[in-house]
Amino acid sequence: MGLSGEAWATLLVPTFLGIATMLLYGFWDKITGKEYYVDDEILAYDEDLMKTLEEEGKA
Repeated sequence: MGLSGEAWATLLVPTFLGIATMLLYGFWDKITGKEYYVDDEILAYDEDLMKTLEEEGKA
């Protein structure tokens, strides 16, 4: 007793979308060419943070 085509689609489509989302999230820094800078208070792109700090005279 197998599953119908609609049942397979109901199972597989969300699974593939979830995997694609995880891969996109995992490789986002390589896709955009930017690296994340993680701090206790913030999560920002490293280049943008350094520009902001240099402008404020903190770096």
